[in-house]
Amino acid sequence: MAFRPSLKKKRQFEEAEANITPVMNLMCVLIPMLLTTAKFVDLALLEYMPPVLQEMDESTAAGAGEGTTESELLELRVNIAYEMLEISIFNAVEGENFWQIPLTYEGNFDFDAFRERLVDIKERIVGPAISRSEEIDPETGQLMIVSAFKYEDADQIRISAEGDIPLQTLIRVLDSAREYRDSNGVFKELFQSPALGQFQ
Repeated sequence: MAFRPSLKKKRQFEEAEANITPVMNLMCVLIPMLLTTAKFVDLALLEYMPPVLQEMDESTAAGAGEGTTESELLELRVNIAYEMLEISIFNAVEGENFWQIPLTYEGNFDFDAFRERLVDIKERIVGPAISRSEEIDPETGQLMIVSAFKYEDADQIRISAEGDIPLQTLIRVLDSAREYRDSNGVFKELFQSPALGQFQ
């Protein structure tokens, strides 16, 4: 009995071309979507003001010569020394308006005690805001609430350090002076406008 010959031997195979157009269309949609939703690097900025002590002294002297009344200044200063943190208000170098926070037993700066002293100055000496007003921020154009205190420089702090103090220590001082958490767990502002100056 003869078998029927197979058709596979006579069938010719055709080469199929790869159609990548749908894949390319998908990539054209996915790449912009992934780029817009990607989160690259978060940058944290600490804004500070360079000191203008000489200009302030000249303006103060001019105001005193004209007989004008000038507002009272807090003059909060922090010196980062090798063995301690020094805090002073009203330009004091000793007495009840001058504090020294020594290093801990481990040889580190005591930032907790430093923040507690700043909180005490903010609550006991600066006190609550006398008035609040709404102003437009010239840089962002947004409406912001500006608080007025007894002292004109109630939100300012001048920070200075000895020459080879590590940068991380200076950043920790800036962070500690920026805000604190009260007993209810609410964050409140301390001294939001730091200025870097010469060590005194």
